[in-house]
Amino acid sequence: MRRWVITFIAGSLLLAACGSGGADLVEPAGGVFGYSNQGGRDVSAAGEDGSETPEAPGSEDADDRKVIRTARLELNADDTRSAYRAIGEIVERSGGFIARAEVGRVESEEAQPTITMTVRVPSNRLSGILDEIKGVATRVVTESQNSQDVSEQFVDLEARLTNLEALETELRALLAEVRAQSDADPEKLLRVFNELASVRGQIEQIEGQLQHLSELTDLASVEIAVTQTPAVAPIVDQPWAPAEAFRSAARSLVQAFQGLADGLITFAVFILPVVLAIGIVPAAIGWWLWRRYRRRPAAATPATD
Repeated sequence: MRRWVITFIAGSLLLAACGSGGADLVEPAGGVFGYSNQGGRDVSAAGEDGSETPEAPGSEDADDRKVIRTARLELNADDTRSAYRAIGEIVERSGGFIARAEVGRVESEEAQPTITMTVRVPSNRLSGILDEIKGVATRVVTESQNSQDVSEQFVDLEARLTNLEALETELRALLAEVRAQSDADPEKLLRVFNELASVRGQIEQIEGQLQHLSELTDLASVEIAVTQTPAVAPIVDQPWAPAEAFRSAARSLVQAFQGLADGLITFAVFILPVVLAIGIVPAAIGWWLWRRYRRRPAAATPATD
């Protein structure tokens, strides 16, 4: 029983240490992340005899960095559909894929649609792939690239995963030991099992985060917009046509007279009768009152001495 209690306390302490962020991280000169030991030295930089092995500045391998790369291109093409097919072939040939594509609507058969897409391509070949994609366009309108270094996040997650896996091994051994006891306490058995299930859930969560980060760092994301190349505008859009201008002016004059005639007809047929019908009753009442007022005799004034 005493051994079981000591083992369980040790497992709980290890779990608390894992939850606090795992091993301390240090960043030695050169930017390569590693675990710090009690002596404060980078173990990866020490030789077999424990002596320090100096490194030249910038000698770390750039491929060890975990970087999320994104890019954006805005292109012009005479035939946007052909450019879209060519870009798709470049992406597939490089080992990537088209994550999203949208073809806009066109107003006429001669017009070319605007095409927007998001492609995922190998991050280590991003520059060359971008050069190939720009080669199918007649003009590069805008181009931008961004990168985010997540190496430290990778190291932290991997350290936490290592600690959790070690804790899971200890808990499994403890669970087997408790089960083997003839007088095993069901409450203690359930407590160890719940602790083991919690650790397993944390392991799966961190593994999912690592997988997601790996996908983001292995494949760069490129947003591409392809629009039709604007035509060069001539100095004079259309030749001068005085006959067409005369016909247009005459057409406007006829339309003006037609509008005036329509207005007079509308006034005579609709507006005037409505005004008369509405105004005849008040006019008749006013005339009757006026006639009655005129016929009233004047009041007699009293005589004065």
